[in-house]
Amino acid sequence: MGEFIGLTIAGVALGAIYAISASGLVVTYTTSGVFNFAQGAIGMFVAFVYWQLRIDMHWSGPAAVVMSLLVIAPAIGLLLQWGLIRRLNVNDRGLTLVVTVAVMVAFMGLAFAIWPQDVGHSIPLLFGPDHHFSVGGNLVSYEEVLSIVLAAVTAVGLRLLFFSTRVGTAMRGVVDDRDLIGLNGGSPQTLSALSWMIGASLGGLAGVLTASTFSLDVINLTLLVLNSFAAAMLGRLRNLPLTFVGAMIIGLADAYVTGYLQLGGWLAHLRPVLPTLFLFVVLLVLPAVRLRAGVAPVSKAVAVPSALGSLRNGAMLVGAALVAAATMHGIALTDATAGVALGIGALSIVLLSGYGGQISLAQYAFFGLGAFVFAKVGTGSVPGLLVAAAVGGAVGVVVALPALRLRGLELALSTLAFGQLAYYMFFLQPQVMGHADLAVPRLHLPGVDLEHDGTYLVFLTVVFALLSAGVLAIRRGRFGQIVIATKDSQAACASLGLNPRLAKLALFATATATATFGGALFGSAQRIVNGDQFQYVASLFILLIVYIWGVSTPGAALAGGLSLSMAPLLAVHLPTRLQALTYFLTGFGALLLVSHPEGLIPAVTGWVRGRLRAPAPARPARAPVAAVTARSAAEAA
Repeated sequence: MGEFIGLTIAGVALGAIYAISASGLVVTYTTSGVFNFAQGAIGMFVAFVYWQLRIDMHWSGPAAVVMSLLVIAPAIGLLLQWGLIRRLNVNDRGLTLVVTVAVMVAFMGLAFAIWPQDVGHSIPLLFGPDHHFSVGGNLVSYEEVLSIVLAAVTAVGLRLLFFSTRVGTAMRGVVDDRDLIGLNGGSPQTLSALSWMIGASLGGLAGVLTASTFSLDVINLTLLVLNSFAAAMLGRLRNLPLTFVGAMIIGLADAYVTGYLQLGGWLAHLRPVLPTLFLFVVLLVLPAVRLRAGVAPVSKAVAVPSALGSLRNGAMLVGAALVAAATMHGIALTDATAGVALGIGALSIVLLSGYGGQISLAQYAFFGLGAFVFAKVGTGSVPGLLVAAAVGGAVGVVVALPALRLRGLELALSTLAFGQLAYYMFFLQPQVMGHADLAVPRLHLPGVDLEHDGTYLVFLTVVFALLSAGVLAIRRGRFGQIVIATKDSQAACASLGLNPRLAKLALFATATATATFGGALFGSAQRIVNGDQFQYVASLFILLIVYIWGVSTPGAALAGGLSLSMAPLLAVHLPTRLQALTYFLTGFGALLLVSHPEGLIPAVTGWVRGRLRAPAPARPARAPVAAVTARSAAEAA
């Protein structure tokens, strides 16, 4: 009984931290309609600020808490809302999610640059290691009690704010009808700014509590707070009591599994996926999303090349690959080859997100699946490559079946849960990937020697050019038109007799088959892969980079793959503090997406075409309408 009491208190304390962070998500989403994917990164950054003040600059504990949680954190929330969030079209769920992912990456880059991870950072327990008391023979630290008390205060305070104050009522009304709030004398932007300030402070509080309990690490601390997503989704990002219930369930499950189960074998990584399993179950039992017209996001149309233009562009790309293969060597050539393979797989993002408007956060799981299947089913043969694509398409259908009920944010989070489960329960299993690395054979073609990386680079570029032409052909064809129409309005498609769910299913199957096909070629280019190469976090990065380059154009897929593969090669030549420059620059790509949602490549090509286009001949100036009318009347007289 004593052990049960101790585990329960520990679980409630952990759930309290998740509840505080999840409450911040609920506050920002309720008032702005934007899901803040950067909540964990904000908490991480504020925790490092607290360390800087408390440990490095020797501030007193209360002063460091006040400065970090009541000054720095609200300032971050205000800066994000006024500088970024208010400029977004909240109807474009894909863009808003990608922008908050970019903010997360930017904060990680800032933290890496300011606090290099080659130097250890740790926050001591707030009350010291000797401050505890006994409950049923179990030691309970003051930190655990503090977490529980702060969670309770947060719950009561937010409840009173939203339902007992005029400001709170107005904050809840902002996301439902911003114009109506303005007509009644309220300021929607001010209310949203206030909510983002509160949300950032709650995220910072969760980060400080987590860092004092676990460790102060940029990546781990950022991702640990992602567990609060599951709690927030139980409350549908609106219901605070259900959010707290979800957080307590996750915390108690973590404590009981750790205390009572001897985890080994397939279950060795069960603990980190418990919140993911909970999120997956919550998303599956949520009511299906009703079809409604909504407001289509407004963005510039991206020109689609003709079939001849696609082949011409592909030929130019192959020519560039021939030059690169002749001039590059060593690790640079190897990374470029892997980047083109990743670009092939990233064409799935163009299909799924650029054309279909669906966000998948599990593409690296499909890349890894393709490499695994190709390594197991053949000796580098073309049929083995096709089997990998077929398996990917089948798995895509299985993943899409429950996702047919969802769209937007829920769909993105369900694929994120799938990617995390695949990473921990598949790619990290020695029974699957081997106790060391997984050997993937190089593709064999009759009469063609692909063993040299230069030759393989040219071959992969030819494959990319052909698949890009196929993707553009889909966009021009009937299926592509149905997909675009479904993206604009599922309700309108259904009213015209089309089946938007069948179109979504076919799109998922095509996209995942493309992803596993590219993953098989990526594994073949690397020759040896391991589970760590297919971390679920990498799916966030490739989605973000393809969006920045221009998610509606196949060239963005190639640019994204090359960016991911070549960036580490460039980063190692920089000083330690500047090695996070790739994080920083990638994160600040969000600024580009705000002004140019179509992406970098379409924006640049559109600007160039505008400059090269011959100016239209000047027309003679027309007389004012009133003057023409008067003259006509005079002539008639």
